Amino acid sequence: MKRQTLQKSIISNALKQLGNHPTPAMVYEKIHPEYPSISPATVFRVLAGECEEGRAQRVYVPGGTVRYEYGTRRHSHIRCRICGKIADVETPPSLNPVDSVLDAEGFSVESCFLEFIGLCPDCRKASDATDKNKF
Repeated sequence: MKRQTLQKSIISNALKQLGNHPTPAMVYEKIHPEYPSISPATVFRVLAGECEEGRAQRVYVPGGTVRYEYGTRRHSHIRCRICGKIADVETPPSLNPVDSVLDAEGFSVESCFLEFIGLCPDCRKASDATDKNKF
């Protein structure tokens, strides 16, 4: 186990406080005003280390920047196709593709990422308003 430095604590606490799947840039923007000596590279390195040590996880966004979240409970994500907002989605254990893969051409399946795509409440509301104004 690696030692806990002040920088790691600051970055980890920022990740917890931001919640909602921040990018490394978002974490940096949160801490930079109070801790200007912490570089973007340090933020990225510490977030990667938090994942390697099992305290955080990466959230992959196709075509987008990797995001992070504190904790490692198994769950999926839903992404708004308009604004890109990401939220957690609880899925039943029977929906876990890793457990149900029978033959992967000799591969050993270690993980997978299941992403749902839809509209967040704000974008759905805006879309509904736009649709009503068309007629």
